[in-house]
Amino acid sequence: MAVIPDLPWTAEHIGDGAGVVMVTHLHLRRLRDVPAFFRDSLAIRNQTMAAPGARSLYLRAQPLARHFTTVSWWDDQAAVVAFVRTDPHRAAMRRWGPEMREFSNRSYPGTEGVIPTLKTAAALSA
Repeated sequence: MAVIPDLPWTAEHIGDGAGVVMVTHLHLRRLRDVPAFFRDSLAIRNQTMAAPGARSLYLRAQPLARHFTTVSWWDDQAAVVAFVRTDPHRAAMRRWGPEMREFSNRSYPGTEGVIPTLKTAAALSA
């Protein structure tokens, strides 16, 4: 059960076509890292909301479990690559990579006009 409410965001215009859905699971090694990681996650959320090609983002933070999940929807893979290579995301990957107990990142084709959620992302992963 999430202690922090899930944070969804959807752009005013969700683009044309299916797009690309990215599902990322991050599990920190240490509980003491959660506050700083969550601050970085919120900065990256703001970055996503302003990123070209970003259609939607869903962030679930389960701080006591040290687990974070994001589901993002993009116009195309090029938009994802441009985002990943830009700070604060790029700096956060370098900073937090060694502190991860587990990390997974998968991409799936989106469905035109259907905003992905954690539930639909879980169905894709099954």
